[in-house]
Amino acid sequence: MAENMYTATLDGGEGTETLELELIQGQPQKTITRSTEVDGEQVEEIWQLDPDAPDYTYRPGGYEGRDYS
Repeated sequence: MAENMYTATLDGGEGTETLELELIQGQPQKTITRSTEVDGEQVEEIWQLDPDAPDYTYRPGGYEGRDYS
């Protein structure tokens, strides 16, 4: 792995997934977005870095521009 990369864990509660992300000015990204499908519609899912979790764990933070609460 390159020096400017890190392994992030996406923990959605029903399982985990890992991916390689780029450090920004030597720090992990605070949020990331990924495309996903919700009710047949493509939306951007927001993942937030959990400062209390081990390593670089991200938790779901909602959907960009949508209210699914």
